[in-house]
Amino acid sequence: MKKLRLGLVLALIGVTLFSCSNDDGYSLGDFWVTTGTVVKTSDYFYVVTDGGDDLWPAATNVSPESLEDGMRIMLNYTILGDDPDGSYDYYVKINGYWELLTKPVFNFDENTLESVKDSIGNDAVSITDTWFTNDYLNVQFEYGGAPGYVHFINMVKDTEDLLTENGEVILELKHNKNGDPYNNLQWGIASIDISELKEEGKESVQLILRSINTAGELIYTEPLTYRYDQPGVEPVVKAFSTTPMADLIE
Repeated sequence: MKKLRLGLVLALIGVTLFSCSNDDGYSLGDFWVTTGTVVKTSDYFYVVTDGGDDLWPAATNVSPESLEDGMRIMLNYTILGDDPDGSYDYYVKINGYWELLTKPVFNFDENTLESVKDSIGNDAVSITDTWFTNDYLNVQFEYGGAPGYVHFINMVKDTEDLLTENGEVILELKHNKNGDPYNNLQWGIASIDISELKEEGKESVQLILRSINTAGELIYTEPLTYRYDQPGVEPVVKAFSTTPMADLIE
């Protein structure tokens, strides 16, 4: 049996996460939840997971018309078997999906109005994980709020506060609670297109991410390396205990 090469794996509330059952085949009762990118063909689609697996939907509860080429999604699927032709890694059944928030970097400069900066927000948000998928910087985050409220999430590059002392580009995850009075722990994932950071003649760029915590302090991540000479992924494995809020974040 082919070894699973799954990337980001999410265990949702009330959901048990299984691998394939044994070397004799895959169980129809098992399923995976992971992030990936939709690839539309002339008449159908398949999904490339952030772990690098190509999934061909031999069965699906999802209409292909609801998907767009390049769409970033969180995918729930069941493995039906290996692809005997080797064109894909697995034949799967698509059980459902959630579209991930996808945005470009929002740029601040000397001409950016304070009202615009305020609208982007200064509410607390915690960065809990990061990984690259080609030109996307994927950020997993937690914040205070409640279901039913729309929050605003953006990744900001400020030309007046652009580099660390060591020359890393500073990107700040910004959060606007948009009037949500509650503070229950919620989480989400955003895929940020950082292709604008590419510099001619270079193969990579060093990044530092930061965000504001509940005490109003700036919290910095360890340096990240965005390698754009060889686009790829940096898969990680994580488990979560709350329902995805991607449909409630803009």
